[in-house]
Amino acid sequence: MQVTDELMNEHQLILKYIDLMEQYIKFSYENNDEGNMLLEKAQDFIDFIKKFADNYHHAKEEDVLFKHLQTPGVLSHCNPLPVMFSEHDQSRIFLKNMTEAVATSNRESFCENALNYGQLLQQHIMKENNILYPMAEEGLSDENKVALEKEYKQIEEKLNKSELWNKYEEKYTELKNCLDSKSVLVV
Repeated sequence: MQVTDELMNEHQLILKYIDLMEQYIKFSYENNDEGNMLLEKAQDFIDFIKKFADNYHHAKEEDVLFKHLQTPGVLSHCNPLPVMFSEHDQSRIFLKNMTEAVATSNRESFCENALNYGQLLQQHIMKENNILYPMAEEGLSDENKVALEKEYKQIEEKLNKSELWNKYEEKYTELKNCLDSKSVLVV
């Protein structure tokens, strides 16, 4: 039983959104957009980060996986959890700053914080996928994994996993198509 597979799958959607957000920023600067399209769509990225990356994904990590990893003897050779918690907290600061930037129509602040958020999360996800999650798979007992899966399911039911996934897959496609159509017009 792999208890981190779904988390890694969620990482893929988060990385897609980060990449697309960076494409919007690049388009905005390359085409002297002055942030109009970027700031119009920024709320969609913020919404995804708040509701999917933080409220859904990070909840599963912090409230379930990390809790189980703190069981004595699970992380035998090192404990990366303080770094993981710290990076989640830092991502929330960038998100808060992005939200404030949109509210004040400050493109530069939005871009700076969005790019910092993206860089942090890309590195963070790499650490989780390649270090923390393999440690979890190795260190957690089968009993812990079964309990962990039950707790994941509770969060997924409470937050309506399928509706959340569908909403953000559709929103991603909408955002991607919008940027692609604008890019075609500029060329």
